[in-house]
This record gives sequence, C-alpha cells and structure tokens, in this order.
Amino acid sequence: MTTESRLLVVDDEAVIRSFLVRVLEREGHTVIAACNGAEALDVLKQTRIDLMLSDIRMDQMDGVELLKEARTLYPDLAILLLTGHATVDSAVAALRHGALNYLLKPVKNEEIVEAVSAALEARQHQQRRDQLEKLAAQFSSVIAGDAASFPVEADTQLNRVECGGITLDLTSYTARKDGQRLNLTPTEFRLLVKLAQSPGIVFDYVELVRDACGYSCARHEAQEIINAHIRNLRSKLNVEPGNPLYVESVRSVGYRLVEPDA
Repeated sequence: MTTESRLLVVDDEAVIRSFLVRVLEREGHTVIAACNGAEALDVLKQTRIDLMLSDIRMDQMDGVELLKEARTLYPDLAILLLTGHATVDSAVAALRHGALNYLLKPVKNEEIVEAVSAALEARQHQQRRDQLEKLAAQFSSVIAGDAASFPVEADTQLNRVECGGITLDLTSYTARKDGQRLNLTPTEFRLLVKLAQSPGIVFDYVELVRDACGYSCARHEAQEIINAHIRNLRSKLNVEPGNPLYVESVRSVGYRLVEPDA
C-alpha cells in the first residue's frame, strides 16, 4: 500500500470528521474532508481521489446516493461506508453499488486503518489487473492482425465474447444486449464476461469474487458480495427466470448463465 494516497472523508458530524482525518493523516495519507454529499462531489470533480470514506446517514444526500454519483465520476474509486444504524438493506445497497466495505460506528482506529489499507490494496491490484487485461487484448489484436496476412482464416473474435444477444468487447470494456449499450460497472462487466464465456457452467462464489472483484475472501463473504452484484446485473440485463441469458442461482454453490438455446 502506498503512503501517498489521497483520501476523501465525508461526514456531517464535525467531531467524527475530525477524528477520521487525524487517524488517516497519521498513516501518511493526504486527507480532504467534506461535510456533506454536495461538497464531496465538488471535491471529486476537482481533485484526484483514491479512496472515499463516507457516512451513510447525512442530510440532503445520503452515503449510498453519494456512492452512486461518485462511481459515475471515478469507476475505480475505492469506497468505504460508515453507519451507526446498520440494516441488511443498507448493507446490500452499499455492496450493490460498489462499496468495498461497510463499517459500523463506533469504529476503532485500527479497524479504520485496516479497512482503508485493504481497500487501497484491492484498488491497486484491480488497476494492475485492468492494465494487464488491456495489454493482453492489444496483444491478441496484433496477433489477429498478423494472422490476417496469411491464407489461413484468422480468428477475428479474440477480443469479443458473444452469448445469445450479448456482445462483450474486451478492448473497450463495452457491453451490448441486442445492440443496446448496457451501463455496467467494471465489476459487473468482468462478472458477465466470466459467466458468458462458459454458459451453463456453474462458478462458485469465491471464484466469481476473485475474477470479478480482484481479491479473495471467505466463502460466506463472497456469497454476500456476489449476490449484490448479480442482483444488479439481472436488473440491467432485464431478463426473467427461465428466459435465455438469465443468471441462475445454484443454491449454496454459485451462479451460471443459462444457455441461450437451453
């Protein structure tokens, strides 16, 4: 983990905001504080931020709404949420929209430091993974271009995954269904690629988290994380149970993409 990370702390309680800033600055981070969601968005529009730590319950714009807005500005932004009123719904909403962790107040200094460190490391790992995937896609494109000069038929689909009406472009990170662009997060895109490359095959929760999110975790944590992403992915694919391209749950095991002609 780098000690040069730039963090944004968002909380409408001045005492908590000041506490979080002190804890994180002692770890060598550059920390910017915002007292509400609107102020936080202004910061994000003007300054590169590596990680945002935000309270959930705030006036005007809550933490989940801020998370969604922040994701449109920086898809790879690491985001942690804090709350003093934990519920299953709020936890699922946080994970569904891309929060890496969900901390319950009152939170100890070491818990904050560990969560921030883990989130920054996960972000850096994912950035390296994305860079390698782009390089691999470019390399494959070069190979495909070279092969075109030979009489042997070249595989022009090396950078694409097609399954039923879904087309996934691995070079531009774009997804389409029946020609219409899908507004997927990077995690949802990688998750759909994993499933669409092998329709009908069941992938367990831990493997899906590793390939889609870029880190490893315990099975019960992986199930909760993937459940939230799958729920969001189903909504964006706009398909119902029993229909082709439905992401089907295999109880206590994982998920699979229903084969288009099943």
